[in-house]
Amino acid sequence: MPTLHLPSQINDAFGAPIGHMFRLIDWISQRSQYEHIELDYSGCRFAHPFYSVAIPLVIQQFKRKGYQSIILKKNFGKISVNEYMGYIKFPEGIDPLDTEDPAKYLEKYKGKTYIPLICFPVGEGPEVSGIRDHFLSAVNKLLTTITGATGALRHALMYLIDETVNNVLHHSEDERGYLLAQYYPNKGYLDLAIVDIGNTILQTYQKLDKYLHVNTHKLAMEAAMAGKSTKSLDVDRGFGISTSKRMLTEGLHGKYFLYSGHVYNIHTDEQNVVTELPENIFWQGAYACMRIPDSVPKGFNPADYYEG
Repeated sequence: MPTLHLPSQINDAFGAPIGHMFRLIDWISQRSQYEHIELDYSGCRFAHPFYSVAIPLVIQQFKRKGYQSIILKKNFGKISVNEYMGYIKFPEGIDPLDTEDPAKYLEKYKGKTYIPLICFPVGEGPEVSGIRDHFLSAVNKLLTTITGATGALRHALMYLIDETVNNVLHHSEDERGYLLAQYYPNKGYLDLAIVDIGNTILQTYQKLDKYLHVNTHKLAMEAAMAGKSTKSLDVDRGFGISTSKRMLTEGLHGKYFLYSGHVYNIHTDEQNVVTELPENIFWQGAYACMRIPDSVPKGFNPADYYEG
């Protein structure tokens, strides 16, 4: 049985967990779908939310492609890691549809620096959307409590979450979206991942006649970065990506990452690039990561970045 030992510790560089995720996808893609594959995470000593949210979704993607046996070994040897993974409900997460009172359930995380992995439903029925919206509202409130965000920072944090979640709801056409976050008070930032494994950005643009020329993952990513609207009779809103990442990177001096297909965009104070990966390092859907500072620069106003 081929076994990949997942990293025991990931440093706090913004791109470090993302790089490990790329290597995970690359490694599995080089195995036969008929092999019994083992991912050994038992040696984990420090988990990162960008990586923790990716592991179960990478497994799901390959299973959808026909991989028959991918086993995640997660009998963590370190007691603190075992407790943490239990609290964040790794790898299954929490389904709001199975939670009676989300606000009450999340109260036990008020004294933590993290929230559990949220697997929110994408369905549009009134009952499902009502439960989901109530739960995500409780998540917003919890994250502002954990980070101590007030005023402009609170509005910015809620905007970044709501816009990215809405992208999943309106574009993924999958059953679930996923959200995970960890606050690092000593480092002064919140790391937030919002992910789906539904439509790629390219697939969303391909549904619209006016974007027939957007025919590669790179062109689709560039269109999304430029704020090209996906409004139509069937898709009633744009991505909101360009405004969200401007608010985060230009307004708050945070860091933004978006990955779809075999293309990613990373935007920080140091760089803003769209990069193509080998085609086998592929994300089916959209994988968004944000590093959000816990303080705002003088003069920052989130309203300057709202989409009209």
